[in-house]
Amino acid sequence: MRILILGGSTESAELARLIAADQRFETTLSLAGRTSNPKRQPVPTRTGGFGGVDGLAAWLQRESIEAVVDATHPYADQISSNAVKACGRLAIPLATILRPAWRAEPGDRWLMVASA
Repeated sequence: MRILILGGSTESAELARLIAADQRFETTLSLAGRTSNPKRQPVPTRTGGFGGVDGLAAWLQRESIEAVVDATHPYADQISSNAVKACGRLAIPLATILRPAWRAEPGDRWLMVASA
């Protein structure tokens, strides 16, 4: 099965490591390119945008991707939205990894910074 992991988070790297050894999957990890020297991953990695919904849909078709995992940062709204639309258009299954909400813990020390 050909899988695209939309990455950039710690979870995407962990998933890439877990799935790399499984011969049932051909996986590509896609990074936005915000980090100038990302860590080497155990699966083929592409860097940069897709060109919106149409570009992502075209890439998914061209690469015969059968499933997508959105493991981007929680604030990566644009690629997540594009993935929903492109996968919906092509009827490709999409899974999203969600981080649990932050919870205050004893010893936390947060500073309030005034904005200009």
